[in-house]
Amino acid sequence: MTTLAPTIYNRTFPRVSEVVRDITLILLGSWLIALFAQIEIPLPFSPVPMPGQTFAVLLVGALLGSKRGAAAMVAYIAQGAAGLPFFAGGASGFGILTGATAGYLVGFIVAAYVVGLLAERG
Repeated sequence: MTTLAPTIYNRTFPRVSEVVRDITLILLGSWLIALFAQIEIPLPFSPVPMPGQTFAVLLVGALLGSKRGAAAMVAYIAQGAAGLPFFAGGASGFGILTGATAGYLVGFIVAAYVVGLLAERG
């Protein structure tokens, strides 16, 4: 079985090579995660808002599959560490990878892989 995004991409652009397709899907997935990371939902019972990033990680994993979903997460982390304001609330830089949220980012890679694997299996 395959997931939704590669299927749609293959039908829309049938003559594009697989390498170009995979790179395009991975970058689009990482940018989708970055976009959703900027959305913060305030919770009345907690001082910590809920970012849309968590939903986007699961969505990208389901749309792209296990390997592409995990690669999109790695690309997202690399782009944020390079200085792009991709992390929750517009944060960026290598310091995020050594702080308190580093475990979440590593967990997001695993989550995207597992959800992608489940999506591939139907």
